[in-house]
Amino acid sequence: MYTKNRFGDIDCSFDRLPAIYAYQLEKLVSLEEALKPIESQIDQLSFFIKTAKKRCHYPSDHNLTRDESASIYIYTMEWGDTSLYRLLNQALRNANRQVVNIWFPYLKLFDCALEKLPTLHKVLWRGISADIGKNFTKNQLVTWWSVNSCSLSVDVIKTFLGNNPKSTLFLIEALNGKDISKYTEFQNENEVILKMGTDFRVESNALDHPNGSFVVHLIEIDHDDDGSLATTENSIKKKTKFQQQGKVIAGGNGQGNKLNQLSNPFGIFIDENKTIFIAEFSNHRILKCESNEKQGQIVAGGNGEGRRLDQLYLPTDVIVDQQNHSIIIADSGNQRVIRWSKNRKPEILIRNIYCSALAMDKHGFLYVSNSIMSEVRKWNLYNINENTQGILVAGGNGQGDQRNQLNGPTFIFVDNDQSIYVSDLGNHRVVKWLKGAEEGIVVTGGNGAGNDLNQLKYPQGLFVDESNQIYVIDSSNHRIMRWCEGDREGEIIVGRNGEGNELNQLKDNGNHRIIRFDKIK
Repeated sequence: MYTKNRFGDIDCSFDRLPAIYAYQLEKLVSLEEALKPIESQIDQLSFFIKTAKKRCHYPSDHNLTRDESASIYIYTMEWGDTSLYRLLNQALRNANRQVVNIWFPYLKLFDCALEKLPTLHKVLWRGISADIGKNFTKNQLVTWWSVNSCSLSVDVIKTFLGNNPKSTLFLIEALNGKDISKYTEFQNENEVILKMGTDFRVESNALDHPNGSFVVHLIEIDHDDDGSLATTENSIKKKTKFQQQGKVIAGGNGQGNKLNQLSNPFGIFIDENKTIFIAEFSNHRILKCESNEKQGQIVAGGNGEGRRLDQLYLPTDVIVDQQNHSIIIADSGNQRVIRWSKNRKPEILIRNIYCSALAMDKHGFLYVSNSIMSEVRKWNLYNINENTQGILVAGGNGQGDQRNQLNGPTFIFVDNDQSIYVSDLGNHRVVKWLKGAEEGIVVTGGNGAGNDLNQLKYPQGLFVDESNQIYVIDSSNHRIMRWCEGDREGEIIVGRNGEGNELNQLKDNGNHRIIRFDKIK
């Protein structure tokens, strides 16, 4: 299929072809020598080689030789139908594997260059001006035999697609992307390479839009040298086990309002000093508990339920704004988000909002889930007005179970890429919304309410670690689940013993305590 750019040079077939690896036996040679076998296919090849070696990124930040750097640069150059990447990818997709042999010296040089570059575990994008998305179905395995140009920016891909009504956009969760953005002819395209022969699993059936376009969600499958699934950082960390006997670190002395008691604790926040801030729903206060202290300290509320600035009413979450030395509270019964500081009067940040939970990103944006409106919005915390509506970042299309909807969202988590994870309470799932996305991606649950390993039942608390492992409080199943993105099932890490008040059981809103389960070292 004819394409006008590298990002759209996509294999549209599902052929199973023999893998190509014999090029690894080639000796490293100069770019001129590496491309000598194909010089008959490209007019003025020597000119393009000289241009690449002159303009490539050298000296390199990653210790690439000039020839290695130029091998990447020339791959990204555009000079029409005989552009190098087009001819190379045509050969890589050819069922006659012998036609690739003349490319072996270049593939050796190109591959050595890529190996020296940082490996990215990121969400990438590709797109093609054709409606091939309808051919991709959930859990299908797909191999792209060519070299695959992707971008970190969906806007770059949309620029190439233009207004074509019948197009396919690929959202790719990559494990082994190679960032070549500094080494291309077009550095503003944020280009990342996925190597030839990359395997994917289709996460879900393609999302079709009314205009005839599709979005296909792919997850890269990582393989080690012997062809088995690789032991990645994710799978290593997934084996981390936890003690099944917990330790009470706050409350646990019966329901009450003393400083060593709790009453229906909801959201908590743990700061860098391991100090715990607890939103106490029924005590209408925020309790601060230092590590190893038997009693807490009231830092907000505690003056009975009410609407005064010195009161709270049914608070559901709390976060610490460390830059401003303050705490921010979802004061749900008063339908407001309020800031409390040690030496200042309480300040209402947002009014008239059915706030459930809060999160803050590294850029100073405050995220608030609205359980009644079934949406999440964000505000610039350092330029906030109590009557502003904020920016819609998830849901907002009415209550429902479609990909652009939520149903009573509660706790939220925002990662370093400003992707938002939402505990979609009424839909018994966790949904991930990429920055700027109009639809979410179901990453855990979504198979109805239940207690199977692919199900959740009223998920609440939520955390995502650096390896994209998702920890969920599965509240009505009285357990904590851990999921790796792309897995069909989660695993129970704590709470295998049903509902109860023993230290190996969970019902800790009802048990009026905060309990910690330590890792097994």
